Amino acid sequence: MRITQSQLRQIIKEELEAVGVGADIEDYPEPEEDEDSMASRRLTGSPEEQLLSRMLLRSVVDKYSSTEDLAADLGIEMTDDMVRFIGSLKANPMYGGR
Repeated sequence: MRITQSQLRQIIKEELEAVGVGADIEDYPEPEEDEDSMASRRLTGSPEEQLLSRMLLRSVVDKYSSTEDLAADLGIEMTDDMVRFIGSLKANPMYGGR
């Protein structure tokens, strides 16, 4: 499956906005406690699909020098939850890196 850069930006924007919604979303099972628990509730699909989503997100996030640059390019306001999610992506070597 091929996606365009525009589609990828939209996916990233939706994922980051979903992370920023907060813990009041209903119909999501409570995840096991880990540093990435909020993002885990928002990513759908099998564990393999979730891993691939995080790896894809990480490859895009690494192209920006700061969360402010990422937010400006996507046209969104970065929340603390979004910043923590991006930090956990960058801190985990399993998702790739530069």
